[in-house]
Amino acid sequence: MKRSVLLTFIVLLVCGCQPARKEEGMVKDEGVPSTAYVVAENEDYKVFLNDEAIADSIEGLPAIKQVSLWVCKNAEREGKKVLTTHIHANGSWFSMDHAVKVPRDSIPAIHKAVILSWHDEPLKLLVEGCSDYRNVQSFIINAESDSAICLPTNSGLVGMSKEEGLLIMQSYDYYQDGGRYNVIEAFDEEGHRISSMEAIIKN
Repeated sequence: MKRSVLLTFIVLLVCGCQPARKEEGMVKDEGVPSTAYVVAENEDYKVFLNDEAIADSIEGLPAIKQVSLWVCKNAEREGKKVLTTHIHANGSWFSMDHAVKVPRDSIPAIHKAVILSWHDEPLKLLVEGCSDYRNVQSFIINAESDSAICLPTNSGLVGMSKEEGLLIMQSYDYYQDGGRYNVIEAFDEEGHRISSMEAIIKN
């Protein structure tokens, strides 16, 4: 009898604690939507995406999401909306020759974010997204500016150089006689191309 009562008490205690733990885990920074999810963070900032809408999908491929981008400074615990993607933005300004400065509200898609700024510096981000099911567009965003820098690349971030903090980006192109090759390039945070290396191997 005592064993049964003890078992019942333990079950009630465990079940009673579960909702509290779940609610605690859902606590968000002030002003950030409760449905937002963290995509990048460091000791100074958290970066969130929040799904706003889903565009018409192509058969057999996932739909492209419209998302809002939020940042929260950890010391202040107050979120700020940076932008909402524009799924049908006209990307006629895009160039593979050089970086282009564009309005922040012309970014068509975001699925990834990387914090570029060092400790105690103003927030700077690299965000990436694919709006045509093929090419990844990469944008450098200064949270204090209304514009963004679109890098002349189409396959996204590979990594960052340890000392200089250069962005190591990948792109692809095609040989005239057929076949595809990759290009690895380094850019600074202003979008200037510092170096470029062509991978000769055909795909």
